[in-house]
Amino acid sequence: MWQDVKYAGRVLLKNRSLSLVAIATLALGIGANTAIFTVIDALLLRPLPYPHPEQLVTVWQDLRQRGGPATEWPGPSQHFDWKAQSDVFAALTSIGGWSASVAGGDVPESLVGEQVTREYFDVAGTRPALGRAFSEQEDIPNAPRVVILSHGVWTRRFGGDRAIVGRSIRINGEDHEVVGVMPAGFTPLYIPAAAMWRPLRLNAVNPSRNLAVFHTFGRLQTGVTIEQARARLGALAAHLQQAHPDSDAGKGINPVPLHEERVGSMRPSLFMLQGAVLFVLLIACVNVANLLLSRAAGRTTEIAVRRALGADRARIVRQLLTESVVLAIVGGALGALAGMWGVSILKALAPAGTPRIDEIGVDGRVLAFTAVLSLVTGMVFGAVPALHAGRDRFGAALKAGGRGQLGDGGGRARRGLIVAEFALALVLLAGGGLLLRTFLALQRVDLGFNPANVVTGFVLPPPAQYRGDAARLAFYELLRGRIEALPGVRQAALSSMVPLTGDSDTDFLIEGRPKPARSADALVTWYRNVSVNYFAAMEIPLTRGRLFTDHEAEPVAVINETAAKRYWPGEDPIGRRIQINSDHWSTIVGIVADVQVRGARGTSVVETYIPYWQNPEAGINVVLKTAGDPHALIEPVRRAVKEIDPGLAVATVATMDELVAQSIGAARFYALLVGIFAGLALTLAAVGIYGVMSYAVAQRTQEIGVRLALGAAGRQIFALVMGETLKLSAVGLALGLAGAIAAGRAMRDMLFGVPKVDAVTFAATALLLVVVAFLATWLPARRATRIDPMIALRAE
Repeated sequence: MWQDVKYAGRVLLKNRSLSLVAIATLALGIGANTAIFTVIDALLLRPLPYPHPEQLVTVWQDLRQRGGPATEWPGPSQHFDWKAQSDVFAALTSIGGWSASVAGGDVPESLVGEQVTREYFDVAGTRPALGRAFSEQEDIPNAPRVVILSHGVWTRRFGGDRAIVGRSIRINGEDHEVVGVMPAGFTPLYIPAAAMWRPLRLNAVNPSRNLAVFHTFGRLQTGVTIEQARARLGALAAHLQQAHPDSDAGKGINPVPLHEERVGSMRPSLFMLQGAVLFVLLIACVNVANLLLSRAAGRTTEIAVRRALGADRARIVRQLLTESVVLAIVGGALGALAGMWGVSILKALAPAGTPRIDEIGVDGRVLAFTAVLSLVTGMVFGAVPALHAGRDRFGAALKAGGRGQLGDGGGRARRGLIVAEFALALVLLAGGGLLLRTFLALQRVDLGFNPANVVTGFVLPPPAQYRGDAARLAFYELLRGRIEALPGVRQAALSSMVPLTGDSDTDFLIEGRPKPARSADALVTWYRNVSVNYFAAMEIPLTRGRLFTDHEAEPVAVINETAAKRYWPGEDPIGRRIQINSDHWSTIVGIVADVQVRGARGTSVVETYIPYWQNPEAGINVVLKTAGDPHALIEPVRRAVKEIDPGLAVATVATMDELVAQSIGAARFYALLVGIFAGLALTLAAVGIYGVMSYAVAQRTQEIGVRLALGAAGRQIFALVMGETLKLSAVGLALGLAGAIAAGRAMRDMLFGVPKVDAVTFAATALLLVVVAFLATWLPARRATRIDPMIALRAE
């Protein structure tokens, strides 16, 4: 074996040009596979970074019996009901989001935190590195304010001072005692960017049964499987439905493994990417196999001498496979380096919110995968030329004495490989085309508002300083006045929520209609508390009626088209009254167009717009329509807020264009990657076709010389060579079309606005491949027409 390896090295050095082309081709294919496998390994194959992660579950309300989702948030009553199931859960915690404005230093900082029940750290299986976790006495209503910091905030904002434990810091205008600091690298259970934690402080006395406000996570008891947990929680759900028919009818309990919850939705997309890069690698293998077939055809005499001296077929095959594997190992080593570079690019291109992205990196597992892949690749692309060279034809080769090649010189094998290359390239190009058309379709969706030149930011006035509706309303009025006065502002508005950032839903009543007897039958609307100019700033068109003004004498509301069609079919809702989030009735004064609040892939929902002064919530979003670049107003908005209250910071500042781009970021990411892989496949296919046809012309020099000597015209020779390519293309396209149809059906959940069997995409990609094949064959065909028949015949 060592002799074979040394000889393989000499052969590769002797044929430097061929070796460099083959190594570069393999490095591209193996590098792409390494990069994608690194992502799959980090997201899908590695366990979550918690002790015994297989015990962790997310627990949802299951509303499918009501015609709702299987993953509805629970509320306080569900938390206490589920927590009591000690035969299922070793620990259970409920979590809510928390916008935290931290005072101190020159500039207040807006951070994201989690409000958690005290069992949070038991579920996560991780204790603070400094200090302690929350006590039972700190997780009840009106308990003293305490907080646990992340390691990052502790080091960045407090200089890593170990004496921080026991000190008070001011958050949202209230003093919080720091009781602990989490270890470096801790991954929050709910919000990936969470930088601090404080107790949720639920009231266990008569908790509401109709709220849906938390994310709940549990750690199963040792030995309890997910199937057993579902069975036991199913029995609990049946009991609660009987005990509370008015609120719990049709409510189930749905525990989902946390790993599945985190990355399960990404699995099809990642496997699709892995399939795409495997196609690229297969095309690379086809090209290298063709190169080696050409080289093997030139080594016929060498192989014949080896056979005549006693080498059997297996020995010849082993030698040639060794050469292939050595080639693949060198290509794999460079591919590993290319894969590391590719991983950094993937992380930069990954859409916002990709889970576990910080854990993605090349490690020993990935390098082992690359090594195995290199060996397998070497065997794959080396098998055809090795078996071809080992055929029993050495006697004829010795008689030929090197005067020419015998048989087809591997021609049939090469033609078969070109057909395979065509088919693989068509599948990959068609998949890339479908994803590109999906991305373009998402961009063309009418969202119901105009995101251009709009900037938003969230402001949370501290509850301790702004208690009650009157104080909050005074702050919002002052804030609206300040932002309206900023230079470059065309429209300034306030809104409790902005599209693409979340939802707020609630039950409501319609005057004159009976109140539903069960909560399961309640009318539901998504609502936004907005100022007068919100519709103008977002350019949401009014379809009927009017918009509310700043001087409404009575409570009013504006609904969207979906609400009008669903709850007043065939009627005019203008002038009708609804009761929402209060004890008073609001008159519907207008109807506006639907807004795709959940993004281009979402469907229209029932929405109600309420003047923000009727129900001033704890936080508000500023919405500014600008005359120029919206980014130019980010700092002026922050200064305006600081002028009102030096301890306040503006959170989640972004332009609406950025939010729209983020909402279709995954589609853009997959379309871009598959497009890159398809372009690489197309390039490799063109190089492969050019190489094969150039070699075929060289092999048929005598034949072409005879044809020319007998009077064949140059155009006939050109058509002869080009016809060979077109025949191979037709067979490859037929096979590739079948594969493309299968791929389109497999990708159906990733597509939008395009059929899974899209004739336009398939025809365009097939035409592109034919054009590339024509261009790749043009130069060899032209070269064939210029062969001097006398020189060709004399050489023979």
